[in-house]
Amino acid sequence: AHRQEPELLAVYAERLRVLGAEPEAEELLHAALKRSYDGRLVRLYGLLRGRDPARQLQAAEGWLKQHPSDAGLLLTLGRLCLQCQLWGKAKEYFETSLVFQRHPETCAELARLLARLGETEQSNRLFQEGLGLLDQRLNSLPLPAPAVS
Repeated sequence: AHRQEPELLAVYAERLRVLGAEPEAEELLHAALKRSYDGRLVRLYGLLRGRDPARQLQAAEGWLKQHPSDAGLLLTLGRLCLQCQLWGKAKEYFETSLVFQRHPETCAELARLLARLGETEQSNRLFQEGLGLLDQRLNSLPLPAPAVS
């Protein structure tokens, strides 16, 4: 029964990923997500390079029907589109994810894509936003006054 717990599956899949066994981790998560949807597993699923990225994308798009406003799933879909070299579709998924939740990871993924597409101004804004979102998690400490040019 413990083998089906999402927390344990996530730790095990992450260890497999670190060890270079991403296809095995992808298969494990795919089977688990077929049984029961879990947001943490979905986010990890998008980081894995399975044997067939198109199949991964198709599976994740199926989950979208039941979870259309899940920002983590939309981030995963964007990442899977990158693996399939579907740049425009990846951009749309990342942008939609940001509509539902402003998350530093999503900002970074979209910013990296935009930089490669030559949209450097928008990319820079997203990188700054992502850093700002991370900054909100930091303790408030005194900082020097901004340098004057």
